Amino acid sequence: MSLSMHGQIDGVFQSVPASRTVDTTGDFIDGIWVPGTTATSPYVVNIQPATDREVDFIRQGGERIVDARRIYINEGDMQLIDQTGTWQFLGQQWKAVKVDNRYWRNYCKVIVSRIDDQDGGPA
Repeated sequence: MSLSMHGQIDGVFQSVPASRTVDTTGDFIDGIWVPGTTATSPYVVNIQPATDREVDFIRQGGERIVDARRIYINEGDMQLIDQTGTWQFLGQQWKAVKVDNRYWRNYCKVIVSRIDDQDGGPA
């Protein structure tokens, strides 16, 4: 039996609106990445602090940790969620570091790290 967050999300935890923006048609031209059009999808997420183990996982990847969080996606098209794109919630931009998206669940867990440069998105 898998963990189910159904019925527990907004009764116990506070969820907030979020969006995920993904470059859908970018391509390499003469070895240089040229971004194409972007698609933005709305979601509802529950934000939790990252555990020490999750922060250690990010550090092992050589990432500079500004702010790490764990989000549970409650509503939205979860089948399309992967590590690409930029998340937007709480007025900040975030990049996905680790995604746990299993088709039999009714939620998706994503570890995100806040992006330093809030103007340009992930580098």
